[in-house]
Amino acid sequence: MSQAGLGRGAVEPVAVVGMSGVFPGADGIAALRDLLEQGRRVAPERPADRPSEGGSATAPPVCCIPGVGRFDAAFFGIAPIDAEQMDPQQRLFLEQAWSAVEDAGQRPGGLAGGRLGVFVGAQYGDYARLLAAAGELRAQGATGNALAMIANRVSYLLGVHGPSETVSSGEASSLVALHRAVAAIRSGQCDAALCGGVNILLRPETAVRMLEPGDASPSGQCRVLDAAADGRVAGEGCGVLFLKPLGAALADRNPVHALIRGVGVGHRGGGAQWDASAIEALADLLLHAHTAAGTALRSLGLLETSGSATLAGDAAEVAALHRAFTPQTAGVAPTEPDCTLGSVKAAIGDAGPAAGIAAIIKAVLALREGRRYGVPGLDRPNPGLARDGGPFVVHRDSRPWPRPAGGPRRAGVTAVSAAGTMAHAILEEWTGPVAGDGVPGGSVPPRTRPVLLSAGSEAGLDAVAAALRNWLLRQGDAGGDRLLRDIAHTLRTGRTDRPFRLALLASSLGELAVLLDAVPARSADPRILRGHAAAGSSGPSGSGPEELARAWVAGAAVAWPVPEEDGAARRLSLPVPPFAGRSHWYRKVEPSAAPSPAAPSPAAPLHAAPPPAADWAERARRWRGETVALESGGEGVALVVLKDARNRNMFTEDLSLGILAAFQAIAADPSVRVAVITGEGPAFAMGGSPQALSDIVEGRMSYTDFPFLYECLLRCPLPVVAAMQGNASGAGFVFGLYADIVVLAEEATYAANFMTFGLTPGFGATMLLPEKLGRGLAAEMMLTGGAYSGAALRERGVPFPVVPRARVLDHALSTARGLAALPAGSLRLMKSSLAGDLLNRLPAAVDAELSVQRKTYAFPEVRERVSRLVTRLS
Repeated sequence: MSQAGLGRGAVEPVAVVGMSGVFPGADGIAALRDLLEQGRRVAPERPADRPSEGGSATAPPVCCIPGVGRFDAAFFGIAPIDAEQMDPQQRLFLEQAWSAVEDAGQRPGGLAGGRLGVFVGAQYGDYARLLAAAGELRAQGATGNALAMIANRVSYLLGVHGPSETVSSGEASSLVALHRAVAAIRSGQCDAALCGGVNILLRPETAVRMLEPGDASPSGQCRVLDAAADGRVAGEGCGVLFLKPLGAALADRNPVHALIRGVGVGHRGGGAQWDASAIEALADLLLHAHTAAGTALRSLGLLETSGSATLAGDAAEVAALHRAFTPQTAGVAPTEPDCTLGSVKAAIGDAGPAAGIAAIIKAVLALREGRRYGVPGLDRPNPGLARDGGPFVVHRDSRPWPRPAGGPRRAGVTAVSAAGTMAHAILEEWTGPVAGDGVPGGSVPPRTRPVLLSAGSEAGLDAVAAALRNWLLRQGDAGGDRLLRDIAHTLRTGRTDRPFRLALLASSLGELAVLLDAVPARSADPRILRGHAAAGSSGPSGSGPEELARAWVAGAAVAWPVPEEDGAARRLSLPVPPFAGRSHWYRKVEPSAAPSPAAPSPAAPLHAAPPPAADWAERARRWRGETVALESGGEGVALVVLKDARNRNMFTEDLSLGILAAFQAIAADPSVRVAVITGEGPAFAMGGSPQALSDIVEGRMSYTDFPFLYECLLRCPLPVVAAMQGNASGAGFVFGLYADIVVLAEEATYAANFMTFGLTPGFGATMLLPEKLGRGLAAEMMLTGGAYSGAALRERGVPFPVVPRARVLDHALSTARGLAALPAGSLRLMKSSLAGDLLNRLPAAVDAELSVQRKTYAFPEVRERVSRLVTRLS
């Protein structure tokens, strides 16, 4: 472990081995790199998927992160009600912390029992105020909204024993957290650390408070270091670093993105934010931090400023930099300026307590990529920069950063809070050997290697495959068999297996690239194995790569053989799978009506307070979710696929909106003559979620709040064929039976299981089931709540085709294509006639069902059964 330029007596650097983050305009680190390289500036706006208290017409604009209400609660084993009561800052930091560990090529579950510290900078707690204002703050909200729990929840869920602290020091919060993390590692309090910051602004009042009076930019732009600077724009962000001592990082064969040489923290003392004493205090802090780190301040080639984005504030900070640099440049002949100043705030706004970690990540990218990123929109530099012989320069565009002759690239990052806390971090590129290089006998023989990818959804699986393909393109032709080995090793040992799986059998990097290119087209190439993990999957049928991979994609636990040469394999920083989150806003606050074309549609659980029917239709038109797909079935047939297999296609709000959106599109497409609906995974549709069932019993909602779920197949102007190849129960079973033609699977089970919970049927089941199944069988299914296989229902004489599961969709599509060949006008008239009778009788049936159901809600046994179900499944 040696690197030129560490400095005499310098302590061991701390390595950044993993990092993850999400910022305005950048849903990941790679996107942030591209945004910086292209010199883009994110425009402030309020996403439509935010709760709102009405707000203020004079509230400052905010650079927001879209989709912060989304959270993969099921992945972390968190009950929906707990997720709903959790501050989105907790949820976001938890997901990013997990991804930072996976970015280091490690499986987060493997950290359990270790001395991992967690340090996070945070300041505001808007969500608790919104919950309280809506009267929705519950017992779970006490821990769900405590700032301390942002760090503590990560430690708890990872099962680690190091320090766990949330730091609140204004804009310097995440740099102070980094200072504590580095100090804890060096003092032996922890062996590694997760460190970062998070800031989500849900109330306009908070954005007002975050900016000092007069600091908000009238132009809505952060013109940092610009002569036209007129103030800051409030912003959001979340970033996390995974840190280890350099020696440990190399021993563990982690990637090393950059080194932390040191972090200094201080305070300006009395006086105003940028008066003479503050300038002197910041200059002193920089000198002290570099002395402690064993680095020369003059060796910085890049300096991320705190960036007040005011003419006076920026000039004062530059004056502090000149003051600090002067002792090191005294008597030195003037040279070309070689220290580039910048601020990430110019691109993404001021992320408050997360601003420091955003700047750190920008600096890490600059060191790793060898780029000096510019200041977006820079017109004329701040006049304070115009000093003869000064080392500083600022530019608008991104430029190469040549490595200096005397040592590695170095960068500094400074943060100054309005309350006076100051912090400065010193970073350095890693130029030493890559883990695994130079290993004796390090040649890697060619062999077929399974490259394993998994995600929480089909769309997520496609996304991580595309990201890996882009990563390969950036590597060029270097690496060969050795790189393929490292990729396969990292993805096999450094990822938590998700349910949607893809295995690519590649014997060379070129072959891997070809297979990744074929993934989006659902190629039938036998080297591409795709599947959904199912419980109870049988083990592999053999010991070869294909047999093992085939078993893995089906969900089996596989003991992968480890070739001898894999003992020297490196862990790589590869794209991590996205989380399959859905919205967990609290219940009674409507989303903001502010338009935001780029923002995703809300996807709250079904137990959210329902909007009016007209709003459902409008929100469905704006829906851009992933739980429902509308595909072509060929020959005038549209195929609607319920894709939320992880939740067994339960009727969450996102899935419900997706169904409505799909049938809106079908009705508007004159080329479609017949629709087919099916479900992905082992379930066709399993009805409402346990929490929705609880809300119905507690009177917080009614299934009639969502009438399109039991009317949309009837109201579709075209014939609908339901390919119920998977299990269906309760409202999900009834939903499928509303189709004009139904195809069942022999192996699947079907149940009208309302009475299992002591509830009488709803969704019009009391009218529909006798109509479709016959009175005797319908009464038996509704009274017993029992599950019947498709084969058993065929024996009982159901009037539907019942075929092997593998043939259900083909049978349905074949039937649909036959219908589509008939005259379109006649098909529509026949559909209207058949469905019209049921629609005419449906309101009376639903009213009668509700009348009976309300009586069952009062029975203690019913409430107890539902409560047990919610507890068990949560």
